[in-house]
Amino acid sequence: MKSNFEFNKHRLKIAKDLKGKTNKDLANILSCTEVTISNYLNEKKSSIPDFEKVVALSESLNLPFSFFNSTFKTQVIDEQIFFRSYSRIKAQHRNSARAYSEFAIQTLEYFDKRISNLPTFQGFDIDTLVNEPEKSALTLRGDWQLGILPIKNIIALLESHGIAVFRLPIEVKEVDAFSFYHDGRPIVFLNTAKSAERMRFDAAHELGHLVLHSDDKNVLENMKDKEHEADRFASSFLMPKEAFIAMAPNNLNLANLISYKKYWKVSLAAMNYNLHTNGLLTDWLYRSNCIEFSKQGYNKSEPEPIEREKPILLNKIVKVLLEKEGRNFYENIDFGYQILDDITFKLISENTKPKLRLL
Repeated sequence: MKSNFEFNKHRLKIAKDLKGKTNKDLANILSCTEVTISNYLNEKKSSIPDFEKVVALSESLNLPFSFFNSTFKTQVIDEQIFFRSYSRIKAQHRNSARAYSEFAIQTLEYFDKRISNLPTFQGFDIDTLVNEPEKSALTLRGDWQLGILPIKNIIALLESHGIAVFRLPIEVKEVDAFSFYHDGRPIVFLNTAKSAERMRFDAAHELGHLVLHSDDKNVLENMKDKEHEADRFASSFLMPKEAFIAMAPNNLNLANLISYKKYWKVSLAAMNYNLHTNGLLTDWLYRSNCIEFSKQGYNKSEPEPIEREKPILLNKIVKVLLEKEGRNFYENIDFGYQILDDITFKLISENTKPKLRLL
């Protein structure tokens, strides 16, 4: 193995970000100076840790040796990524999110090499107007032949149109969701630490970015406006105005609000906001509901939560690869089983669980 060893400096930086380590922490692991660590991290410097030191890193950081021996070169930058609330996200968490983005790209390339006829992204063949995100949302619903009824599984919907969806591990739970394009392919990350209803809205919000802002060279410019536009798109995409108003209950008491939000599979807060936006609730009733929801704890825990949606295509891919390659499937991924399982919604561990049988 020593003869094939080629240290990847970028992966050391990623390991540092993922594990929340400082240069001093790494120096303590390797019994060296912080200057030495800085040289290991510097792409322009030729110095690299020897084989034994990489073994020590691997063991201490609980990452496979192959993680640091990776030949994968693709790197993602902040200007590519639609982060929600970018300015409020700690740099460490943004760095971790970028790292997971690169793992997702590597995973997709692996899938493409082993499975044919996967859905490909055909683009959005609609005239998008950022000042009319609701119109864009309804146009896309029409193009995707969704009608005006609730969307059953938005993750599966995105997958079916060639949009890759991955899970954002709990370690970066401060990040709601994010999306980006890589070589023309859209990739979305969702945080399963959020409620099922919130995760659906996040998915629609990221779809809004992909539809409305795909031509932006720097997605960080005017982010406040873009976030508002993506929210408007998501609301219209999940709750198209005509059907939403026509089917709204006459008596908008709390019980009916909960029933109606379950029908559209959105949060109670989103339901309240949309009713107000569409003129079905007065300002006073809207604010009164917000106060009542807070008193009941509904801002933290959704009443009568819906079932959490999972990817369907990704689950099929994992099953196929497990059947064809067994352990080789995930052992061939140089960043390791745990990260791969984390970003694929824990589908590998779910599909390899021993099944209990009654004797």
